[in-house]
Amino acid sequence: MLGENTNYVDYLVNLSKEGRTRSFIDLCEINLRNVFSVIYRLMCDNNAARSMTISTFLRAWERIEEYDDKKSFALWIKKLAIINTVLELQKNPRDITLPQNRNNFNNELDFLESLIISLPTNERIIFVLHDLEGYSYEEISTSFVDNMVIDEVRSILIKTRETMMEQLKR
Repeated sequence: MLGENTNYVDYLVNLSKEGRTRSFIDLCEINLRNVFSVIYRLMCDNNAARSMTISTFLRAWERIEEYDDKKSFALWIKKLAIINTVLELQKNPRDITLPQNRNNFNNELDFLESLIISLPTNERIIFVLHDLEGYSYEEISTSFVDNMVIDEVRSILIKTRETMMEQLKR
């Protein structure tokens, strides 16, 4: 993935802070795929992910003045998306049970994706944020999940990986 063109993004952010909605829409278009992808991985529902993506962009527009120009806009809006999605999932957990029989899937990747989707909400959040998105245990503990210490995050991730490995071996 190409890094964001910081000069252009900074230009769009500055115009957005001045109230230029078209500039903000351009920022949204630049970040749409990244934001939607992380939300979808957490929500496991296309319609819910679309709705949450729109909600994230609306919240970002409302909070654009809070954006710190010294940080990456892409990381800022992605973090905002994750926080909003995790809060939604904590209010309304989306535990999904999928068939675990490998014969129901076209390939190993589909089966692995089904395993991730079928994880209980907290396990899925931690797995996606750490193993797929690259956040540290500390970031997950302090920024995304309430009332969970680093060791608890680490323990949940280890158990989740073990469970998934057992399923993959079957």
